[in-house]
Amino acid sequence: MAARLFFVAASAAALVSAQFPAPPSNPIQGCTTRSFMIPSWLVQDVKRSADGSVSFDVLSRVSNDTTSLACPASKAGSWTACSIQGTAPSNGTLTASVQVAENSTTFLVNQTWTCNDRGPVMTFSAMGNSSAALNFTSPVLIKGSLTSPVAITPQYPEGPEGHDLAGCTARSQKPSWVLSTIHFTDEPGDGVTSTPFQNFNLIVTNPANGYQASCMPGGSLGGTPDLSQLVCAGSEFQSSLTGRHTITTQASFDPATMTFSLNQTWFCDDTDASKPLQINAAGSTVLPLNCTTEPAAGTNQTNRYCSSTGDVDLEGKLGTVVTLQAYSLTDPVAPFGDGCTLTSIFNPAWEFSAFEVDDNDNGSGGSNDTSSASVSFDIILAAQNRGFQFPIAITQGNAAAGAGAGWYECAIGPDGGDDLPLWPYQCVFRYTPATKELQLRADWACRDLDLAHPIYFRGVTTTTVNSTLTCETAGGQSQCTTADPAFTWDAKISNVTWGMTAAAPGD
Repeated sequence: MAARLFFVAASAAALVSAQFPAPPSNPIQGCTTRSFMIPSWLVQDVKRSADGSVSFDVLSRVSNDTTSLACPASKAGSWTACSIQGTAPSNGTLTASVQVAENSTTFLVNQTWTCNDRGPVMTFSAMGNSSAALNFTSPVLIKGSLTSPVAITPQYPEGPEGHDLAGCTARSQKPSWVLSTIHFTDEPGDGVTSTPFQNFNLIVTNPANGYQASCMPGGSLGGTPDLSQLVCAGSEFQSSLTGRHTITTQASFDPATMTFSLNQTWFCDDTDASKPLQINAAGSTVLPLNCTTEPAAGTNQTNRYCSSTGDVDLEGKLGTVVTLQAYSLTDPVAPFGDGCTLTSIFNPAWEFSAFEVDDNDNGSGGSNDTSSASVSFDIILAAQNRGFQFPIAITQGNAAAGAGAGWYECAIGPDGGDDLPLWPYQCVFRYTPATKELQLRADWACRDLDLAHPIYFRGVTTTTVNSTLTCETAGGQSQCTTADPAFTWDAKISNVTWGMTAAAPGD
């Protein structure tokens, strides 16, 4: 049966590719972005000679350059350095070593390269290692850790649920699903005192990978549930670590015949991560539901309520099976814009909003005397890729010791201590009412590339609140805010420094 599955994959690939172009070999564009996100290599075309020597090619997944190496025989368990055969990388240096044991070979790669696609030349260094069985003939993925310009190990997605679950590929040869918690509601309505209403929901479980999806009706132009286009979602709806490929489920329910139809695409690489499979299957069945009826209040209509008494097995028909690019199931998705780290390095700026000046001495925000005034604003790093992050409120704290006249500590609002991204974790600011100049010295951290090893940034900002402030006074206290409550503005961060150590409080 395994041979049959791989045969289907080979025969279907051309057809599917014609309809849905395969993703590029490296969807993450730009040398710099790839260097930060996937510093890694593929070891390919490994040859082991009878005398114990080893040769192989190393493909950089940053530059797509291939380097051929040869390694002399050595004592089992000891490391031996490899020499480059032919042309060496033109951009930087690459060294490699191997360690041959009784049942495996371990490859170690260390590379330095440069990128200039984001402006000034930036030098990167990374290293990594990986092992493979002696009889393993597929490409070997080496995930690298950056050692320069920062020391991080980029995190990789977990991949679609169950892709590496033992038996995923084998069980997918005879696709099936388990349907559970099935409910159907049919309230015809009379169109006068009540409107027609139908609802349907169930849980779909794929035994091949353990994936569960909850299905419910989608909306329609009339605002009533559409049972012909059910919306199905599972763990990928709540996870940001799915990666390039996500499980998709299309489903429908026909109330007239009680027929449920399903089409699902999932992924398996449990037998060989370098040959991941995209698997599609479909099936339909008449649901054995138990229904009760009751008269609708105030009408001559009868409502119907149906549910299942147990699980329902749905057999599927295997559709197209496509072999994807090596190790692509755990590759990160291409970013649609710079996140925290790249924004902080290449285009650092704060986005300000909700600016407000409260004055207990009726200063109306326009006096140079700030002794009685209190300033507050919202702030977030002006990254293109913010996810679901929102600005944080900054209010005026105590006078900042040693910072100079008029400087105050930032009192960072709710959730400010929760280590969330795109916010400063400490800062001081000064506001000059006469010129509406706002100065900010802030420290922030980025964890979007490596949760365990954040990169710490520091920078200064000088900006002007370029909006009319409107003031209201009550009880001797004035409150001045921007004329447009939704007014926001960006301000560049200058003198940015960054490293792997957090600044001490008040530093």
